[in-house]
Amino acid sequence: MPATAPPVTPPPPSPMPVKLPSISLGSVPTTPSTPTAAPGADAAPPAAAKVDREAVMAAMRPIQTVLGSWEGKTQKNVGDFKGLDTPNWVWDHKTDRDQPSLVMRSEKNRYFREARLTYVPGVEKYQLTTTDADGHKRVFEGTFTLPVEEYQGDDNRPHKRFKLELTELTPVDIRNSWQVVLNQQDNNRYLFELAEKKGMRFMRFDTLANQRSGTSFAMNDSDYKERTCVISGGLGTTAVMFGGKTYYVCCSGCKAAFDDEPARWVAEFEAKQKKAVQ
Repeated sequence: MPATAPPVTPPPPSPMPVKLPSISLGSVPTTPSTPTAAPGADAAPPAAAKVDREAVMAAMRPIQTVLGSWEGKTQKNVGDFKGLDTPNWVWDHKTDRDQPSLVMRSEKNRYFREARLTYVPGVEKYQLTTTDADGHKRVFEGTFTLPVEEYQGDDNRPHKRFKLELTELTPVDIRNSWQVVLNQQDNNRYLFELAEKKGMRFMRFDTLANQRSGTSFAMNDSDYKERTCVISGGLGTTAVMFGGKTYYVCCSGCKAAFDDEPARWVAEFEAKQKKAVQ
């Protein structure tokens, strides 16, 4: 009898491909999108959430009182003397045009050589990123514990005061978690109050007291007429030219942004001016 062929064992089914989630990096948290296309259909990846620049500027505008140069010192002695500081605050519209920030730089600050403050509409909180002399970064988030208040100062001019409390998000060492309070006392004085977590509470370990050096760049949100900064809406201190006309900017950061894209900034500014009178 002919030999019977051995039975053929079918190969095991191929494993279904696993779709890995995409990861988006950015300064503003976004909610993952769920694809709605049918299986196998070519679908474009979800677009990243666009930051509302006007919402950021509206939230930041009251804080721009800090613009300008300052002279500061620590409460705690460094050796036999107070630590001296020379912070300078400017706008940054160039690093991320849709996420403008107020940036402080100082070559002498004992704790922060740079501080970048902005507003995140997605979480409705302010965000502060600091960098020390060794390049170590800390990221803080928070909101006002004392809302912005405008009052008449001894010089018969409008002044602002507020307290913005920001707590470190993900400290590298949980035993060294910080909290920062930006305590604006008037147009010409502000404090950086620094605290470290001890148990369940934050205990202050130093205060950086700052006195304005020079003129307040952005005293209030009044109508500055032709001296309005075309970018921030604050008090313009430096004249810039475009199309044969004179405009104003409030700080070196706004001037740098204007010099890069004058037509764009002028168009936005004039559109706002027309809308305001309608």
